[in-house]
Amino acid sequence: MEQIKEEFIQIKEILKNSPQGMSVTEIARALNKNKHSVGHYLDKLLISGHVEMRTYGKAKVFSLSSRIPLNSFMGYAQDFIIVLDRDQRIVLINDQFLSLVKKTRHEILNKNPSTLSFIDEPAHTIFSSICTCVESGVYNKELPLKNDKEQVFFQKIIPTVFEDGKQGIIILLEDITKRKASESALRRSEEQFRLMADNIQDGIVIYENGNAVYTNRRVEEIFGYSHEELATRSPIDLAAPEERTRVMKIIDKSSASGTLPSSIMFWIIRKDHSRRYISNRITSLERGESRVRYIIITDMTEWKQAQDGLRDQLAFLQHMIDTFPNPLFYLDPLGRYLGCNSAFEKLTGKKFQEIAGKTNGEIGGSWQGDLFRKDDDRLFKHSGIVTYKGLFHQINGKPSNVTIQKSTINTVKGALAGIVGIIFSDGDI
Repeated sequence: MEQIKEEFIQIKEILKNSPQGMSVTEIARALNKNKHSVGHYLDKLLISGHVEMRTYGKAKVFSLSSRIPLNSFMGYAQDFIIVLDRDQRIVLINDQFLSLVKKTRHEILNKNPSTLSFIDEPAHTIFSSICTCVESGVYNKELPLKNDKEQVFFQKIIPTVFEDGKQGIIILLEDITKRKASESALRRSEEQFRLMADNIQDGIVIYENGNAVYTNRRVEEIFGYSHEELATRSPIDLAAPEERTRVMKIIDKSSASGTLPSSIMFWIIRKDHSRRYISNRITSLERGESRVRYIIITDMTEWKQAQDGLRDQLAFLQHMIDTFPNPLFYLDPLGRYLGCNSAFEKLTGKKFQEIAGKTNGEIGGSWQGDLFRKDDDRLFKHSGIVTYKGLFHQINGKPSNVTIQKSTINTVKGALAGIVGIIFSDGDI
């Protein structure tokens, strides 16, 4: 054995002076040994990590490896380390491990773990686990400990070879308590998110780098398709036929500009062929190298139907107002124009779009605001009806006498909603 150690030392000294590396033949020539013996020594040094080997075609070139002595490594390592020889006797142990099991180095070294006894329960658990794993060949496992505080370690058993070629075992305990606590907190957070997301009325879809990584149950309810079915369909596939061109233009514009729309609303066709109107609110953010998109989907069908019904009612009401022969207008409680009929537009020469939302004082040009504004303040303070006469200058400049009748309108709860005015012509002057 001493002879083998001497050969190992000589080979390492030769390689130390040849950082570029040497072949088996070159090393054998330098040692004055046969290639077979040198090859056997090099195999042991290679297994034990003392040398490195590179191949160039069929040739093998060996060089000294850069190694940190195990004793030094154990002193600086964060892990808890213990080393057993081939007879499973403890030959090395670092200070961290001694502190963990509350033993001195003298009490531990050269002992078989199975022969040690501990009063401290965590220490007993650690060495029992080491013995069980060494016998069973289970090299990696989590090891929970309960002492003054709960700790979790990850136990790794690594077969190794010592400098003399003998086999041994390195056992590392990595403290993963904080990592396990973080994982547990993350799981609780994810469970809370899923519980919330699966019980809200909005659909939630999360995309990461273009792939849907999360879809809540509400999305399936809105579209009528399963998560797997939705994964194969694009927004254009789901859109109603009359919406597809518009949706495609929005998507193409987004792709060209690299920016996402903040929201988009359109009709869809569900799996059962029924129609729903959805609102999609989109948020995008960069997370490291990933791009994440959050889409909140709200079923707006009832709202859309109500809006369409209201629009139809307003269109019908406007049609009725336009058939009224006398000029008519109405204002909100702040005196701003909410509407008028076509006879009023013809009389004043102003389209409603020019006066919408403006007061009489804000409308420029030849607007005869004083005539239309008369008695408004009194009506706003005291609901009722007022009638007055005035002189109105037509578009062609010809003056005419008019009678204006104004009345207040109220909401169903009695609050002031505005003023309606009707203009009657008394004839030209």
